[in-house]
Amino acid sequence: MTSADPVSKRARGGAIGRLVSGLRSEPVAGRMVRNMGWILSSQVAISLLGMIALAFGARALGAAGLGALAVVEAYSRIVARLTHLEPWQAVIRHGSDALESEQTDRFGRLIGLSTQIDIFGGLLAAAVAIVLAPVVGPRLGFDGAEVWLLVAGGAAALVSMRPTGLSLLRLHDRFDLLARLDAGAALLRAGLSALAWLMGAGLAGFVAIFVAVSVGDGILAFVFGLREARRRGHRAAFADPRRVVAEFPGFLRLMWNSNLAVMLRQTSQRFDVMILAALVSPASVGFYHLARRLAEAGLRIGRPVSQAIYPELARMAARSEHGRFGRVVAGAGGSMLVILALGLGPVLWQLGPIIRGFFGDAFLPAIPVVQIQIAAVAVYLAGIVLNPALLSLGMDRGLVRVGFLTATLFFVLIVPLVHGFGVVGASMTHLLCNLVWLVCCAALLWRGLRMRQAPVNMPATSSSPPAIDT
Repeated sequence: MTSADPVSKRARGGAIGRLVSGLRSEPVAGRMVRNMGWILSSQVAISLLGMIALAFGARALGAAGLGALAVVEAYSRIVARLTHLEPWQAVIRHGSDALESEQTDRFGRLIGLSTQIDIFGGLLAAAVAIVLAPVVGPRLGFDGAEVWLLVAGGAAALVSMRPTGLSLLRLHDRFDLLARLDAGAALLRAGLSALAWLMGAGLAGFVAIFVAVSVGDGILAFVFGLREARRRGHRAAFADPRRVVAEFPGFLRLMWNSNLAVMLRQTSQRFDVMILAALVSPASVGFYHLARRLAEAGLRIGRPVSQAIYPELARMAARSEHGRFGRVVAGAGGSMLVILALGLGPVLWQLGPIIRGFFGDAFLPAIPVVQIQIAAVAVYLAGIVLNPALLSLGMDRGLVRVGFLTATLFFVLIVPLVHGFGVVGASMTHLLCNLVWLVCCAALLWRGLRMRQAPVNMPATSSSPPAIDT
């Protein structure tokens, strides 16, 4: 067996080397790898700080209290996700075209439109969350004296200018600044959680921390995004939204479809906590929340690939560089598979000691839930480059169809699986839905690239470059 180890190491090294050399052969690789490095470093820091904040919350509130906090956060975020349409993906897609063409005034009007959308979306989300809280509160385990916690959680969506800030910082390759802002927000939450634990704060204190950090996070990215845009000679210009939308054909369609795809996906990811609150004990909801947060730590480490690659893929699609497009997607996807293979084994092996050391023996029953939830996230990470790739090719309608399919499957499966397997059934539902999502998105991308690369000797009208506004 010892003689086989060097061979396997050389094989793994050769595979990694081929992936790295393939990416380096692309002119965009340096910028993309640099951006991924910034986001990855911040996401590692955020994951570690998030675990610290979660540990203090778990020890201060116990399993039942942690479950109640999870319901407040899920309620606020699901209402915001359903009512606040985020424009950042459409801004990056159309902003790339405007910047490539050096249309500064046109880009400024796009920034203004995005800002208006975020202001209206934040006000609408907060209003809906506050109005619905007394109606849904009793069904989620919050009696009359505790409904105000849901109202307070809904206020977290009031000031949410982050989508516009994200688009500006990413378009201008300021992933370093965005990384610092995100890490700072995570550090603030960890510090406040530690202080709340030391002071013996209850559920209300941790809800207040969630609201304060959410509001600050929603403002800072926008402020620094506008500053970076002004530094490069771009200023927001506010005009009649209808006129600006007419300037960017396909903007509303892309914004709607990209949000609907994410909405369908995240609705299941947020509604799971609310469904569990009606089906299982608060302590079981706390176990599930712990599993979700631990698995999401891995998801955060994978997000840099998606976030850094999307602006590059949007530029390639705008130039009809489909060969390079396919090579970059394949290289990034292969790199993610290698990272998953090397990173998940040690975590699963030491899962028991990790949970005991961070959260205490009271949370050891969460181990099976955590294991399945990690598997579900691994499946999603294996295809994390597919979403930006499909959006860049203008296949947002396909993403919506896949999202609708997986969301429907989720709501069909979760209740019977929870009845049959308890809280573990919720994690099993995510695993099955992610498998379906991965297969469908991979098939869509393969078909889309073939359609764009094949008709080289057909009339010009048959080979027009793919764009979002079709």
